[in-house]
Amino acid sequence: MTGFLFLPAALLSAGAQALPATPPPAAEPQVVIADMRIHGVADPRVFVEATYARYQASPNVPPPDQSYAYSPRLKALFDAYDAWSRSHEDLVGALDFDWWTNAQDYRIRNLSYRVIEEGPDRRWIVARFDNYDRHDEIRFRFVREGGRWFLDDAMQGTGSGSEGWTLSELLERREQ
Repeated sequence: MTGFLFLPAALLSAGAQALPATPPPAAEPQVVIADMRIHGVADPRVFVEATYARYQASPNVPPPDQSYAYSPRLKALFDAYDAWSRSHEDLVGALDFDWWTNAQDYRIRNLSYRVIEEGPDRRWIVARFDNYDRHDEIRFRFVREGGRWFLDDAMQGTGSGSEGWTLSELLERREQ
């Protein structure tokens, strides 16, 4: 039988625990809430670090959907942008790159993180990294609602114009 791990009863009765076939992802556990509409994360820094660990583990393969961590405001912006994109398949929207890496292709190295507190319910996680030969910094704004943290926006550079971007502004902009 493939897919099953059988251990001798003596091993199990001796208090040993079987190890899972594959290690769990390096991310914090998601909280399952009855209405399935609210998730968030327990610790913004752990969430950002786990996301970048996935980027490093699989270059040019973005992590799976992380909308469970988005604030209602950011989720609504993504939903509206996605709806616009589906109805305008022949146009490229303002979000034509991976906003976690600020690039279309990436090889993330030399990561460092900093936390900036803005009171009890607002926090920025600053990620600095090298992508190929370019140094970059992206700031992630989190808000706390109902005891959980939600990613509410991201910013690179100055946050606007040719010197950077703000994620929420890119999602509101429809055409380049």
